[in-house]
Amino acid sequence: MTSLTFYGGVNEIGGNKILLEDQATRVFLDFGMSFSLANQFFDEFMQPRKCNGIVDLLEFGLLPDLEGIYRCDYLNHCKLPSGETPSIDGVLLSHAHMDHSSYIHYLREDIPIHCTQASKDIMQALDETGSSGTCELISLKESFQTYINSKGGESKLQGEQTKKSRPYNIVENRFTIGEFEAEALPVSHSLEGATAYILHTSAGPVVYTGDFRFHGYKGDETRRFVERAAEVEPVAMICEGTRINSTQSDSEERVKEVAKERVDKTDGLVVANFPVRDTDRMQSFFRVARQTDRALVINLKQAYLLELFRKSGIPTPRIDDEQIRIYVPRKTWGVYGDDRFSEKIQREDYDYWEREFLDHANAVTARDIRENQDDYIFRCDFFELKELIDVKPEAGSCYIRSVCEPFDIEMELDLKKAENWLTHFGLYPYTQIHASGHLNYDEIKEVVETVQPKALIPVHTQHAEVFKNFHDNVVLPEKGIELSL
Repeated sequence: MTSLTFYGGVNEIGGNKILLEDQATRVFLDFGMSFSLANQFFDEFMQPRKCNGIVDLLEFGLLPDLEGIYRCDYLNHCKLPSGETPSIDGVLLSHAHMDHSSYIHYLREDIPIHCTQASKDIMQALDETGSSGTCELISLKESFQTYINSKGGESKLQGEQTKKSRPYNIVENRFTIGEFEAEALPVSHSLEGATAYILHTSAGPVVYTGDFRFHGYKGDETRRFVERAAEVEPVAMICEGTRINSTQSDSEERVKEVAKERVDKTDGLVVANFPVRDTDRMQSFFRVARQTDRALVINLKQAYLLELFRKSGIPTPRIDDEQIRIYVPRKTWGVYGDDRFSEKIQREDYDYWEREFLDHANAVTARDIRENQDDYIFRCDFFELKELIDVKPEAGSCYIRSVCEPFDIEMELDLKKAENWLTHFGLYPYTQIHASGHLNYDEIKEVVETVQPKALIPVHTQHAEVFKNFHDNVVLPEKGIELSL
């Protein structure tokens, strides 16, 4: 028997955790955080307790209550059974956005993760540069371990001594998982490495779209996936519907055109806000920088990710390109470049992964930007607005906001704060231009009509009922309820 059980992504955008069972094989399609549900109980200052392992998340249904899938260190500490072997054969990860990948943190260290090299690179960057409590995506550090110290007493075992690597399988086209074959097909989304899957189960092919779009720079990859999905005549297609209720759409090309037009009219500094790991959007502003003889200034985390992509042979901008600069902010003591302090003291302001960029030929500081403002497009998100105090944008500068419009109260409050900053620095009103990482109503309709699955299962949407407009057999999943195929 083949079945699907949805533990996330039902009547919400994100949080995908879909258990596919086929005979003796059990795999999860994604294992992400449900932001909408998590935000009902937790926030930046009120997080699940590590000492309680997975119990706090089980309490509110943020994780499925299943045996044999969670970290042994967390379970053992809470006196819960961990079992000797995992009860699932792996996770097929569609892409590395947190609403699809974040809760890998809680999985057993011996559960294989199947994904693209780019997705693994992004998660490695999150592990090594992030401060979130749900990192440990590539490797984990066993918690609650002790040892007998030199004095014969018990001490906590911490750090690299407890580190264990997770098993990763880099997917390219066809591969086997358990008892069935799977196909990984690249699609366009708003970050590198996005993948759709065709799963050849005993009941017939099952298609999982992940998150996808036509209007990015890799739109042809999405079309090839749709064509292949139609060829296999699937018994079911699990299709995301983030923007099923919208007919509006902008493309990355349109983002580039609008941004270039605004930059052409700007004599001073161009400040731009776009998502930190959105490499399509970075490409758009990188191309604008080239066309307008400016340099795109990225932050240290972006530089680190681009270096991982370079080592993996993934074609994205290189940090040694003449149109790229790496912004080095003042941190901690704020003495980088201050001759009153030794080089050792200056470098101690930065984490080890940041220090490799301090001496890079393309590194710049606030002073460099302040003194040559018309040379730069300065990428600066909400959390980096404080850098404007040091940069001091001159009259004639502009701000381009290239992120989605707020869709909850917290985001609306953040936008209001951002606008206060922009007003203070003379950057308001600003230019808003964004291209979503998702298909709209007409595009999803086109996909469904092309693929013609026997059953259509909407996920990652707050308007699943709209799918009934263009398919006769729409199956609306319920959280935690098994669907037989």
